Amino acid sequence: MTSEEASLGALESLMTEFFHDCTTNERKREIEELLDNFAQQIGAWRFCLYFPSSTRNDCVMIYSLTFSENLINKMWLGVPSQDKMEIRSCLSKLLLAHHKTLPYFIWNKLCKVIVDIGRQDWPMFYHDFFTNILQLIQSLVTTPLGLIILKTTSEDLACPAEDLRVARKEELRKLLLDQVQTVLGLLTGILETVWDKHSVTATTPPPSPTSGESGDLLSNLLQSPSSAKLLNQPIPILDVESGCICSLALECLAHLFSWIPLSASIIPSLLTTIFHFACFGCDIQARKMASVNSSSQNCVLGQECSWLGVLAMSCINELMSKNCVPMEFKDYLLCMFQQTFYLQKITKDNNAHTVKRRLEELNDIQQNHRCLYPAAC
Repeated sequence: MTSEEASLGALESLMTEFFHDCTTNERKREIEELLDNFAQQIGAWRFCLYFPSSTRNDCVMIYSLTFSENLINKMWLGVPSQDKMEIRSCLSKLLLAHHKTLPYFIWNKLCKVIVDIGRQDWPMFYHDFFTNILQLIQSLVTTPLGLIILKTTSEDLACPAEDLRVARKEELRKLLLDQVQTVLGLLTGILETVWDKHSVTATTPPPSPTSGESGDLLSNLLQSPSSAKLLNQPIPILDVESGCICSLALECLAHLFSWIPLSASIIPSLLTTIFHFACFGCDIQARKMASVNSSSQNCVLGQECSWLGVLAMSCINELMSKNCVPMEFKDYLLCMFQQTFYLQKITKDNNAHTVKRRLEELNDIQQNHRCLYPAAC
C-alpha cells in the first residue's frame, strides 16, 4: 500500500468517526487537531490532489478541496511555479473526468477552486484560463460545466473580495470586459439554438396576423414585422437538459448585466431572446397546452418551466436598473419598449384572476428555488 493510499484510508476513517452520532466533542476536537497538523505538512497538497479522484467519501472530497482553496487564497505566492502548474493541471483534469459523477455541490466547489487560481494567475501565469471556459461552453458535452465556471468567474473576478489589491481588481475587470462581446454572443447562441430546436415540437398555432383585435393591431404597429413574427411563436416544450442549459445561461446573463456597461455588445437580438424566455410562466394558455402535449417525464413543466421566466425577468431588471443610458442606445430603448408591451399583452389576454394567481406562484418560486437545473445536468 502506497503512502497516498494509507493516508486516504486514515482520512476516511477520521471523517467517518468525526460525523458519527456517538463521537464526543472532545474526540472531534482531537480529530480537528490531527487534520490541522496534516494540512501544515510540507507537500500535503499532493495528497489533497490524490484524495478526490480516489475516494467516494464526500467529506474527504470537501476537506481536500477546502485545503486547496486555502492554499490558493492564502499561500499561493510562496508556491513554486512548477507546483502551481501541477495543481492547475490536476484540478482541471479531475473536473473534466468526474464532473458527471460527482455530486453537484462538490464539482461546484471544484469550479470555485479553479476560478480562484484564475483570480490569482490570469493572464500572465494562466494564459488559457478564459479560453478553456469558452471551449467548455462551446462543447455540447461540457456546456453546463462551462456555464457554471463562467458564472463563478463573473462573480469572483468582476466583483472580487476585498483581499485583492485595487490595481488587480481593475486589471481583472478590464480583462473580463475584453471578453464580454464573445461571451454574450455565445450565450445568445445557446438560448436561440435551444428555442429553435424545440419550437418545432410546439403545436399551439401562432395568433393570426389578420386578427381584428385592437391589441394585435397595436402590437403590429409597435413591432417590426420580423420581431412580431418571432414573438408570436408558441412557447416551446423543453426537455430537462435543455432547461438546465437555459437556466444556467440566463443566470450568467443576469450576473453579467449587473456589472457590464451598456454597449454595442447588447444587441436587439439578445434582448428579443431574453424576452422570449420571459414568456415562460406568463402565457397561461401556452402552459396548459404544454402540459397536454408533454407526456414524457423528461419535459420541463410547472415550477421549473416558470423559473426560466423568472430568470429572464432578472436579466431585464438588471438592464432596466442602469442609471445612465447612452444616446446611441435609442434602438435599445425601442426594443425594450416593444418587448415589454408584448409581455403586457400576454398577461392582458389571460383572465385577470388567473394572472394574479400565477404572479403569486412565481413569487413563491423565486423565494423557494434552490437551483433546480444544475443537479439534473
